[in-house]
Amino acid sequence: MHTEGQQDRRNAVILIGHGSLRSASGASMIRIAARLRERGVAPVVEAAFLNYSRPTLAEVVGKVAAMGVTSITIQPYFLIAGVYVQNDLYSLITEVSSLFPALSFQLAPVLGDHPALIDLAQRRVQVALEARDANVALPSLLLMAHGTPLPAANAPLYTIAGTLISRLGLAESQVAYLDCNTPTIPEAIDQLVAEGARQIVALPYFLHLGRHVAEDLPALIAQAQARHPHAAILLAHHLDYDMCLVDAVQERLTSARSVARSVALPV
Repeated sequence: MHTEGQQDRRNAVILIGHGSLRSASGASMIRIAARLRERGVAPVVEAAFLNYSRPTLAEVVGKVAAMGVTSITIQPYFLIAGVYVQNDLYSLITEVSSLFPALSFQLAPVLGDHPALIDLAQRRVQVALEARDANVALPSLLLMAHGTPLPAANAPLYTIAGTLISRLGLAESQVAYLDCNTPTIPEAIDQLVAEGARQIVALPYFLHLGRHVAEDLPALIAQAQARHPHAAILLAHHLDYDMCLVDAVQERLTSARSVARSVALPV
């Protein structure tokens, strides 16, 4: 018979992010897994990737199973519950669980509009605003997200944009998408300028320094700046690594454990 402490040592947490063809794009998530280990969130905390990068979920589950783990909580390291989470990740967990029938799996919520993420986004915007021209009217906010065709999944983005406008006293906000939804980022910038914006702070609401953040978004901003030379577009830093993210993940894991010990996976 196991004591509660012994039972705890048989639990693991796996953070899983999207992955990227760009090497080391998931470094911040791996650092966050390390911080969670240091905090004692679980005896075993590992990181895995859904696509492109390694280790894969199956590889990490095999690793922790060999360590004697019997219960795994999977934390989606995603900002919203889009197609990657609702379809791809769920299917992947089902597939991996069939390879390890002795293990129980629990799926925690995505990061969503957790207050710690709003705090982090606010700091990213504030740093970018240091370069604003104080003699020009209040800047507008452009929150740039990847996008998903699932409309309800985007709700946290609008909550965050609205909160930032209120906290920072900005003129207005637009949520715009790189893919899978509208308005696109170029469309949103054109609209803000047409409505009179002369300064725009553009926040890449992305976790990882993948190709989108490193290449696609700067290119779109440069093109928009060329179209609108009389409007200044201030590009903020993406979410990247921050202890706010560690706090958000830890609270999502705590919430998941209080709801249920396992998640029912489709056959």
